[in-house]
Amino acid sequence: MPTIQINRGYSLTVGDWKTGDGWKVDTLQVSFEISKSSNNKDSTNSASIEVTNLSPEQIKILETDYLAAEFYAGYYSTSNSSSNINRIFAGQVTSVTTRKNGTDIVTQLQMGSGYVELNYNVLSKLVSPGKTVKDVFEEIRGSMPGVARGVYNGTNINNQLISGYPLMGEPRRIMDKLSSTYQVEYRVDDNVLYVNDIVGGINEADNSALVINQESGLVDIPYLVQGDKKRSSADPITKPVTQFRMLLNPDIMPGEIIRLEYPGFTGWYKVDSLRHSGSYRSNDWYTEVRCSENVKA
Repeated sequence: MPTIQINRGYSLTVGDWKTGDGWKVDTLQVSFEISKSSNNKDSTNSASIEVTNLSPEQIKILETDYLAAEFYAGYYSTSNSSSNINRIFAGQVTSVTTRKNGTDIVTQLQMGSGYVELNYNVLSKLVSPGKTVKDVFEEIRGSMPGVARGVYNGTNINNQLISGYPLMGEPRRIMDKLSSTYQVEYRVDDNVLYVNDIVGGINEADNSALVINQESGLVDIPYLVQGDKKRSSADPITKPVTQFRMLLNPDIMPGEIIRLEYPGFTGWYKVDSLRHSGSYRSNDWYTEVRCSENVKA
């Protein structure tokens, strides 16, 4: 039998539940699988959440296209009434299916992070000459109302564009091209646009970095897997990839530099991708991380 972790909590909100144009659940059975990547050019951030026994009224609301949705998960404190229930996914509902499972009604929500902003907003403008790559990304971000701010790190974003830069088409298509041309990676996560050098991270390898060890939730043994990510187009050497599993940690982010502490693996790593998964009433909650050694640390 799996060990059920105690003091867990979650909430799933869809639409504007405070006005009655949406709903919020935090006690029904849910199972979830959330995948995030450091580079949305290669893989978009997505979530699949199954909810058991929504009311007919709640299911009816899901007929609205691209409803905003948020999923929070974490742990209540054992020492007081405070909690660490954090948002681990924000985006729009892209598809809904409902099926019968015995006596239960199971509704599956597929969600995309920044889905509408990235794919259904068309730009047609020119960024003036003399601006930088960062300025271009900021111009794109400003066209996406649901993306509140941009966070940037690295040297490539400071490259100057002598002749300016045309913005024609959907934001995702434009940013895909920018990331290839200027060797940066981007992602929309938790309503924020992150951009950093491919060979770097969104933060630095210092004392402020997240430390992952057995005391902070690391379970099992980290292990090497076959590399599947190049350092850059100019450096075709495949990165060695380390994978590990830990108890669900809402704080870990793709693209960040972390400190992994385990015999044989201790060092600085960049989070290339992660997956949060679990089931509220049955299985353990885990975060699985794929990361590569940080070549700039």
